[in-house]
Amino acid sequence: MKVLITDGIDPQCGQILTKNGYEVTERPKISKEELKEIIGEFDKLIVRSATKVTAEILEYGKKLTLIGRAGAGVDNIDLKAATRKGIIVMNTPGGNTVSAAEHTCAMMLAAARRIPQATADLKLGHWNKTKFTGVELEGKTLSIIGLGKIGREVASRMQAFGMKTIAYDPMIPDEYAAQLHIDLLPLHENFIQADFITIHSSLNESTRNLIAKGTFELMKEGVIIINCARGGIINEADLAEAIISGKVAAVALDVFETEPIDPDNPLLKLEQVIATPHIAASTIEAQEKVAVQIAEQIVEWKQRGKLEGAVNASAVELAQVPGVQSYLNLAEKLGATLAQMAPPEATRMTVRTSGEFLHKFNEVIAAAALKGLLDVMQSQDTNYINAFTMAKECGISLSQKFEKENPDYTNLIRIELESDTAKRMIGGTVFGDKELRIVMIDQFLVEFKPEGHIIIYNNIDKPGVIANVTQLLLKHNLNVAYVALSRDEEKKVAMTAIVVDGEVTRELLDEVRSVNGVNVASLVSL
Repeated sequence: MKVLITDGIDPQCGQILTKNGYEVTERPKISKEELKEIIGEFDKLIVRSATKVTAEILEYGKKLTLIGRAGAGVDNIDLKAATRKGIIVMNTPGGNTVSAAEHTCAMMLAAARRIPQATADLKLGHWNKTKFTGVELEGKTLSIIGLGKIGREVASRMQAFGMKTIAYDPMIPDEYAAQLHIDLLPLHENFIQADFITIHSSLNESTRNLIAKGTFELMKEGVIIINCARGGIINEADLAEAIISGKVAAVALDVFETEPIDPDNPLLKLEQVIATPHIAASTIEAQEKVAVQIAEQIVEWKQRGKLEGAVNASAVELAQVPGVQSYLNLAEKLGATLAQMAPPEATRMTVRTSGEFLHKFNEVIAAAALKGLLDVMQSQDTNYINAFTMAKECGISLSQKFEKENPDYTNLIRIELESDTAKRMIGGTVFGDKELRIVMIDQFLVEFKPEGHIIIYNNIDKPGVIANVTQLLLKHNLNVAYVALSRDEEKKVAMTAIVVDGEVTRELLDEVRSVNGVNVASLVSL
């Protein structure tokens, strides 16, 4: 397995991978064009923030199965394109937490006391003791936008300075924040109350330009803002206006909308701005931690199938829980079976699970069912990572439903596939640890193993139908391995599943369909 490492990642990363059998190539300053030329040779790519893994790059990475980000953010990786191609994107959450938090605190103190400006002025030969009067942190209100690991570390450190900490994070429960002595408030209240604001959220469509002209109007006069998270969260043009107007007293930025920053960016011309070149995580300790962590995560994935740090593969992580693999195999078989019996132009799929054990595995079971379905219907290279994306692109909508219990089976998976004019359903369970069984099709209770070549047909419930079908099989020198029969006595119809040894030709299937009493016949090959 070949690994490409870019962006000057600590040598320990390559050393660990080499020791564990990987062929490692390190290209710390590779250009985009060079990357396009060689990426097709590699199974795995490890980057920091400099390498932009775009959809275009991924088109050249024909063998890629995993992209490792030695750090927390993954906004330099086209996550949607990687997911569509079934590539795992893995980061190292927590590896640079302390370094980023310490840098944030340093920037906050530097902005409050105007330390860089005073240093530069002193080196020019001046002694301006009154020009650089600052403000104390004690008693001030600090707003933390994004209460992840770094945000929480910043909170604990600044509480030690006597700051009151408030925060906005829709994913954090009030009770948990209270344990950290942080008041969770709506976003606008954070802007209204804060003396200092520090950003610790990721960049996405909901956070881009989160702080802009309208939000500056809510803030106190003389607010101080720190951003060591991601450029683009603060609108830089609006920020420059807010500084010039006096609304914002000082700003400390480690990140920018465009990096490297344009030398003509107006923020660089404002004395109130302190700026560093995206170095919050650039400590010796942090770079060693993330390099070792990403290498160890990849080795764990290879040797033990244990997936950690994956940001687009929750289904893959769930698939590794003990006891669930047999149900995933079953779900794939059910999806593949249904695909071969499906109504034409099916556009809606429903995956139903029953039983407490299966409750928390709804997502990965649905992914497995979609994989089985799409592998047959679309001949797609589908996996648990891209199954949902591929289904959407194929025009299939998905619903997932859970029922606490089923009267007949402890754990049951049922899949429905329907078009505007027809609907089919199939259900299955696992006996013991590994015995997969299909136990229902449409309204029929019928039990058989989902393996081999299976002729499934509906017929009028009358004598002679099954005998005539088996005579055809005998005529074609096919041995019957198993027969499952179910009847709907009220409607006078029946369903039969016949597992045969050997391949069933199209001609034979047509002959089965022509048997008197047979209504619908399908061939399922698993």
